[in-house]
Amino acid sequence: MRPLYLTGISLWSPGYRDLAAFVDDARDASVTDCSARWVPPRLARGTSRLTRMLGEAAAAACEAGGADPRTVATIYTSGYGEIETMIVQLQTIFAGDGQLSPMRFKNSVHNSASGLGSIGQGNQGFSTAIAAGDRSVEAALIETWTLLDERGGDAVISAADDALPAPLDAQCAREGLAIGLCLASEQPARGALAILDGLRMDDEALPLPDAFRGRALSRELATNPVATVLPLIDAVLERREGRVPLAFGVARPWSMHVRPLAPVRT
Repeated sequence: MRPLYLTGISLWSPGYRDLAAFVDDARDASVTDCSARWVPPRLARGTSRLTRMLGEAAAAACEAGGADPRTVATIYTSGYGEIETMIVQLQTIFAGDGQLSPMRFKNSVHNSASGLGSIGQGNQGFSTAIAAGDRSVEAALIETWTLLDERGGDAVISAADDALPAPLDAQCAREGLAIGLCLASEQPARGALAILDGLRMDDEALPLPDAFRGRALSRELATNPVATVLPLIDAVLERREGRVPLAFGVARPWSMHVRPLAPVRT
């Protein structure tokens, strides 16, 4: 397949309003939610924080990459999707009055962010939502690579997973994390941050990364499936050429070669 050009990166996590704050470890306790700027407030009513995280990561990456939000292809991915809304629905069925909220049900589907973002921007182009557990980011990158190789143009990957709700948090405590990547099939005149090439499946299963730019990641953040994008961001920020895995702790992970082209403006 043809190489891809990485043109924009975004990040949001509780305590970090954007990529620059995360890179500098400038934590702000007042940052507890995000706006999902692509979605008008009326449409955003009743959405979960996960939906807003996915929308915010997509919008910020698209803006950073200079793509058109009215036409850009969008690929949303989350390991567990709208699991908080699902838990509330199940509690209503089995412990409540059984009367499900139509608005909550509408926002419980895995492609909520995809639908709301497309409606909000009037984008009638390609959009999909993928869930593949701990391999969700890997699946989204392969989907995006195939799409751009066949059709060309720009695409935004928005990957997010929020903290697991009770009672699932007793099994695995996680911190919320959303990352967006803007990609293009041709090098844009505005320039690109890196070339991605050499997509392949490897034999070696690698452990989860536990550090980012030399600082240790909390276990709650490192075990978020979206944290698998952090080694790619680290390589681009450090302008370090080499292979980067797309999944960790799984058999036969896919990887790609990264060649940074320009500094990231944070």
